[in-house]
Amino acid sequence: MALQNLLRTGTVITAVATCSLLAGCTGQVTADLATDVPADRDIDQVNVTLTGLEFRKDDGTAKTLTFRDGQPVNLMDYLISFDRTPLRVFTNEALPNGTYTGVRLAFDTDPADDDEVVDVGGDSTPLVLADGNYADFDLSVDDNKSSSESVTLTLDLRQSLSLNDAGDEYTLQPYLRSVSTRDAGEIVGSVVVTCPVSQPLAEGGAVYLFAGKNVEPDDRDNAGVEPVATTEIYPTQTAGQFAYQLRNVPEGDYTIAMTCRGDEEDPTTSEDLEFRLIDNIQLDRAQTLRHDFGG
Repeated sequence: MALQNLLRTGTVITAVATCSLLAGCTGQVTADLATDVPADRDIDQVNVTLTGLEFRKDDGTAKTLTFRDGQPVNLMDYLISFDRTPLRVFTNEALPNGTYTGVRLAFDTDPADDDEVVDVGGDSTPLVLADGNYADFDLSVDDNKSSSESVTLTLDLRQSLSLNDAGDEYTLQPYLRSVSTRDAGEIVGSVVVTCPVSQPLAEGGAVYLFAGKNVEPDDRDNAGVEPVATTEIYPTQTAGQFAYQLRNVPEGDYTIAMTCRGDEEDPTTSEDLEFRLIDNIQLDRAQTLRHDFGG
């Protein structure tokens, strides 16, 4: 049975239980999950057990929609930069009354689970799961009107995965962004830049996006300015040419920058990634914006 069908089977129970307790249950959410690549291009699998989504309310409480059973997921199967289909997590699932302001992923953190990171050579490293951020989510549910939202969530693995100093354990502290599916925009373009011989574009090239204009770019380090989104720079089918795609981005004013050293990103520490070709851009609702670096 397909993973989406397994997930759907589990979530029906949650929806029925919610609506049986609340007369006039009219709040519904549809959610898709995509991922973006980690900094280390040798990573082939990030295996976790997903149990659902946790929704934060404006009063500080939370409501978790859970599957009947936790479902093993390889997060690398849903890379938006590889044009892979997002994971449908919920379809028209019921939420009880309240005003919802945030959403985050819920995982099974039982140490007995086979959470791991696997590299292209087949070597496995244990993976520890930590609570991640709440991505913005805006939905008000009451008995007097129907409310629904379709949201696309993107887990940025570059900003979420870290390897300990001994190199024998990864931590995944999910950095998640969300956008209403109908409003999701994207930024695409070519990259023409000469990187140092020790930092070839094909190995460390990355694009970082920051909220607001004239932002001084910085890495993910849990201090100061933090990226809204990141993605890798990749070689195209034309020899010697490179491109990037930033998808599932809300409308707004942004600062965009690229680096040759994106493979050095560690979200738990501060690195000097030597950002270059820094520009201001404006992304409109549901727009595909082209922004080329260099050339």
